[in-house]
Amino acid sequence: MAYANSANGIQRSLTNRAPKRLTITVPFSTFSALESRSVEQGRSLSNLAAYMLERGLAEGSSQS
Repeated sequence: MAYANSANGIQRSLTNRAPKRLTITVPFSTFSALESRSVEQGRSLSNLAAYMLERGLAEGSSQS
């Protein structure tokens, strides 16, 4: 059975799961450490910060 608005529901679901932007302020020492590591790893500062946040959250939830 097909529903008339099932495509709309799927579209809304995908839109809600799209990456979101976040702006934060960090101490200079934290910024410098992230910047150095991003250069060493050949990745953008944004990509490294997102990866580290995701990893930290995953580790934090597994410790609960």
